[in-house]
Amino acid sequence: MIYTVKRIDEDLDFGCEERFEDMPVMAIVTLINSSREEVIVKIEDAMLYERNINEGDKVCFGVNNKLEKIE
Repeated sequence: MIYTVKRIDEDLDFGCEERFEDMPVMAIVTLINSSREEVIVKIEDAMLYERNINEGDKVCFGVNNKLEKIE
């Protein structure tokens, strides 16, 4: 299924503690499909940068259920 990235937010919810140093920075990504259904996923922020995934991009879930940008 193809999704459009509706919104990307930094995950700031660490509970009562701060983020551990070895824990990757995460992002909360809101996706929307052609039926206008929203899906919210938590993804490593670095992966979004590596794959150049931004708001408005078309994406799908690829190998290992990771987001892949559709060119």
